[in-house]
Order: sequence, then structure tokens, then C-alpha cells
Amino acid sequence: MLTGRQTIGTIEQSLADLKREEAELSKRIERSTRALTDLQERQSEAYRDLARFRLDTDAAGTLNTRLDSAAREARRLLDKRNDDYKVLTEQLRQLETDRGQQQKKRHELDAARDAAENQMDELMEAVDGRLENDDAYLAQREKTERAIATADAAADKAGTSEQDRQDKGKAYEADPLFIYLWQRGYGTPDYDHRGLTRSLDRWVAGLIRYEGARANYAMLTGIPERMARHAERCAEIAEEEEEKLAEFSRNAMTDAAGSDLVGSIETYSSEIDEIDTNLEKLDRQVDTLSNALAEFSSGEDADFQKAEEHLSVSLKADDLNDLWRAAVDTPSPEDEKIVQRIEDFRDRVEQVAREIRQDRELQRDISRRRGELADVIKRFRSKGYGSWDSTFSDDKLTTVLLGELVKGAISGADYWARAERSHKRRKPRGRKVAFPNGTGLPKSMGGFGGGRRRSGRGGQFGGGGFKTGGGFGGGGFKTGDQF
Repeated sequence: MLTGRQTIGTIEQSLADLKREEAELSKRIERSTRALTDLQERQSEAYRDLARFRLDTDAAGTLNTRLDSAAREARRLLDKRNDDYKVLTEQLRQLETDRGQQQKKRHELDAARDAAENQMDELMEAVDGRLENDDAYLAQREKTERAIATADAAADKAGTSEQDRQDKGKAYEADPLFIYLWQRGYGTPDYDHRGLTRSLDRWVAGLIRYEGARANYAMLTGIPERMARHAERCAEIAEEEEEKLAEFSRNAMTDAAGSDLVGSIETYSSEIDEIDTNLEKLDRQVDTLSNALAEFSSGEDADFQKAEEHLSVSLKADDLNDLWRAAVDTPSPEDEKIVQRIEDFRDRVEQVAREIRQDRELQRDISRRRGELADVIKRFRSKGYGSWDSTFSDDKLTTVLLGELVKGAISGADYWARAERSHKRRKPRGRKVAFPNGTGLPKSMGGFGGGRRRSGRGGQFGGGGFKTGGGFGGGGFKTGDQF
């Protein structure tokens, strides 16, 4: 049986390992890219040597000037690029340092929270024993239960009343003449039209029997509003009583532990949440810089492409090809040595370029797998699977399955599906006397402190139980279309 924190911790470690692998690969690609440009420059030197040997002084000088110009421009661009790369690398190093410090602090807080939660769990039965004979606590619990029942009933009635309004109000709201007069406030002190408009409105009102319909519709819409306000007030009273009950529980736990365990746990959790927010921000910044550095390392940035273009254009020029063919046809030993150097550089350039292409493909694959792992971690956190009460029955989540996810053999969605199927929530110890339904427990232990709105209260009205008597207006309202 794995705890949620063990599981997410192992996944985070795997993500960190994958990030290190990605960073090392990025450095390797950058070194290979620099080596490639160096080989191209040395190939250019060999071409110059060949030109000096084969051409007369004027022609060789022209060729050397063009090659030197291309090489100088390429070197300028590469030097600028290297400076930019160093700046980005330093920024990334600082972000990684900050992230490491935040992660270390989070682990320390996690450990402190774990210890406090485990201590609290061990004291549950003792606190239950104390409170189950405490008359003041039992009286407050009964009062709280009554308040909750009242609030839930009020929410149900308000929900039914609102549904009633929607069902029975359709006939009124579908009639354009009625809605026209209703929106103008006809028949109320708010109506302030005079003259012909007032006469026409009066005629329309008589036509559709507006006065009786208006009173019915006002009642139909007014009751849900009043009941909603009543339900909201009942919910507030229930929350106040829950807070009082939670104070009994927390005080009893504080007496048993000798310290405010609930408060400490909530403080740790709050600090961890703050760190998690900071880590998310740092992760976004790290990703942005990592992507920029990946462009640099793979030679996809503008400066490298310009430098490469300057060299390649010169090396691929027609007159250089002529030099190459002439050198091959000449029996001179010096020619042969220079040609051999050029051939060696060409082979090495092709080999390094091939290695870079392979590493870029691997880099894209690692980036995809890193994204899958990061998405799994986000899902774990959004579901609260890193809390004290989370457990997983599938031990393979931190071994075989995680290994397959890291290697890309399964997707993040596949891993997540297995995790959800094996997830369970463990319950705190004790007889559920001191913290009924989680009231007063820290959130990380499956509770909600006090004063949390329950489903069915606080605006989410639903359910049945309360039924309004009959239809407003006896169902006899007739729209203008029926006359």
C-alpha cells in the first residue's frame, strides 16, 4: 500500500531525473553544434590552402578574401550567440537553484506536517474518549446537527421553489405582451408613462387580464427569492454552529497533544500551498528558458542559422567545386594531402550532423515524456492525491508503471487511469466522536475545519421535500396569442 505523498514524491523524482537527462542532452547538442561550426571553419581553411596552391596570386587572394569574410561574419554571429547562450544558461541555473531551495523547503514542511498528522491520528481515540462524556460538547453537537438539518431542508425547499418558478413561469415569460408590461413596471409605482402610451398600455393590460396575472407572477417569482435568502441564513447559522463544535474538538486535541496540532497542520499546509504556487511559476519560467536553450543547442536560433548560411554558401560555391575537381585530377602530392584533409572534414561534418539529428530527435522525445510526467503531477495535485489520507493499492505505480511512463512505453493518460482505479482515502482513527463528518479536522486529513458549506446549502439548492400548493393563478392565465 503506497501513500499519496510517497507516490507523488517518486513521480517528482523521476521528473527531476528526466529533466537532468534533458539538460545533459541539450549540452551535448550544443557541444556538437559548436564542433560542427568549427569543422566547417577548418574545412574552409583547407579550401584556402588548396586555392593558394592551385591558383595564381590574384585569384587566390580574391578567394581568400571571400572565405575570410564569410568566416569572420560567421565567427561574429557565433560569438554573439555564445554570449546570449551564457546569459540564458546563467538565468536557468539561478531558476533551478531557486527551485531546488523551494523544493527542499517543501520537503521539510511535508515531513513536519506528516509528523503532526500522524501524532494527531494516534490521539484520535483518546480525544474521542474525552468528548463522548463531555455534556457541553454533546449539547453543541446536537445543536449543530439540528442547524445542519434545518439548513439542508431550507435548501431543498428553496430548490424546489425555484424549479416551481421555472416550470410555472414559462407561460408568463413566453407571452410578449405580458413581458412587455412587466418589464415596464405597469401596475406598480415604478410605471411613469403618460398620455397615449399609458392609454395603449392600459388597453393591452385589459386585453390579456394583466392585473391578475401580474399578481400571480409576482408571487411566483417572489417566493423563491425569499426562500433563497432564508436558506442562505440557515446555512450561515449552521456554519456558525459547526465552528463552535470544531473549537471543542480542536481544544480537546490541543490538550491531549500539548500543542495546537490542528493549527500547526493547517499552517504547514498553507505554507506548502504557497510554495506550490511559487514552484508552478518557476516551472513555467524554467520551461521557457529550457525551450530557448533547446533552440540554441539544436542550432535553430537565428544567429546560428545565419552563421551556418555564411559558411555553407562559401563552401558550396562553384569555383570551390572547380578547385576540388582540379585537385583530384592533379598528381601532385601536396594536392592529394589537401584533398584528403577536405575529405576528412567532409566525412566528420556529415558524422557530427548525423549525431546532432539523432540527438535532436531524442530531445523531442524526452521533452514529450517530460510533459507527460508533469501533466500527471498536476492531476495528482488537482485531485488532492498528495494529502495525508490518500493511498494507492497498486504498488506498480512507483515501479514498473512509472518506469514505462518515463520510457514513453505508456502515456500519462494510461498511468493516470491506473492511479485513479487504485486510489483510496484512509480514515483517521477513533470512533468519529470528536470530529464528526470531518468537522474540525485539517483539510489534509480529510476534514474541512469548520464553516464549510455543504452540498445543498449556500446557493446550490436541489432535492425535493417542499412542494408549493397548486399552480399560481389556478392555471387560468391566458396569453395574448389566445385572444
